[in-house]
Amino acid sequence: MARIPEIKEEERYRILRETARDYAARELAPGAEQFDLDPASPQLKEAITKAESLGMLSALVPEELGGGDLDAYAFCVALEEMGAESAGVAAALLVHNAAQLPLALSEHREGISKIASASTLACLAHPGELAVSGGEVNGRAPFAFNAAESSFVILFSSGGVPVTVVMVSGETDGLEVSTDLHQMGLRPARAGSLQFNGVEPMATIPQGDRLQRASERILHLGLAAIATGIAKKAFSKAYDYACDRYQAGSKIIKHQQMRVMLGEMLAGIEENRAMIARACASEDTAPAMVTWMKATRNGCKAAIDGVQIHGGYGYMRDYGMERLMRDAKYCQMYPTTDQEALLKLLELSESD
Repeated sequence: MARIPEIKEEERYRILRETARDYAARELAPGAEQFDLDPASPQLKEAITKAESLGMLSALVPEELGGGDLDAYAFCVALEEMGAESAGVAAALLVHNAAQLPLALSEHREGISKIASASTLACLAHPGELAVSGGEVNGRAPFAFNAAESSFVILFSSGGVPVTVVMVSGETDGLEVSTDLHQMGLRPARAGSLQFNGVEPMATIPQGDRLQRASERILHLGLAAIATGIAKKAFSKAYDYACDRYQAGSKIIKHQQMRVMLGEMLAGIEENRAMIARACASEDTAPAMVTWMKATRNGCKAAIDGVQIHGGYGYMRDYGMERLMRDAKYCQMYPTTDQEALLKLLELSESD
């Protein structure tokens, strides 16, 4: 029997990891497939509500504002463990917290308290063609996680400097939400497009460039952690299957190519964890972006190799591998593309 080596961490992180792992095994693992099939299920809402006991609904908000006051690494530790059982739930919680972060950093207490008292997760809308002028928001955000049924939307203006951070009620007049009916992965974080037609914001925070960078940084780090959780689950499932499956008279775990693929999964997990720890120690944008690119590639490769090890069974829902592959690919496509991230890295290096 193989196991993923435990990472050496400070006691507070180790305790949090164990707590998040227990929560994921108890609340997420039994219903993960059902959550994927029915993202509106009451069981999913109950599981997310219970995440509040871990402080995951306001994880990055300072303690004096009623939050969990987790640092970036602690947040990633929890997301990795939850992502191993339901990457979609982990992504929904990540986006919810990334939406609150601009308010927390600007000490917008009223906005944080309103989100905390809502019965739905907050939505974070990245710029499509969004303009804030004359006290109104107009334009479209083509893709946003947690868009369906969200009570509050946090968005960043586009096309201008400085950036304006805006908080909008999900039930306001002029806001139209089109839910993605064929979402490929991370389905519990129900996505959709947002159309703003003269929407009056609840709050506006000018000079939001720093706040946008902080929100994007935590998205990159969180998705890297979720991809690591996916890789862990892919390795566990693939190894167990390889130990049970016979081919040509022997278990496929004895075949060298299978062992190479499993070894690469372990190497990817170790690489991800090292990169995440390093990036969390820096406040800069670049380390988080590079970590996201590398970690999500490793997560995708682990999921794809896991499907291959399962053979034809890998494409069947019964084995859970195809969901891991869909979820891993979505981690790689959000909040931007690899190409856009590489261009931004170059721009950052040129501005230094």
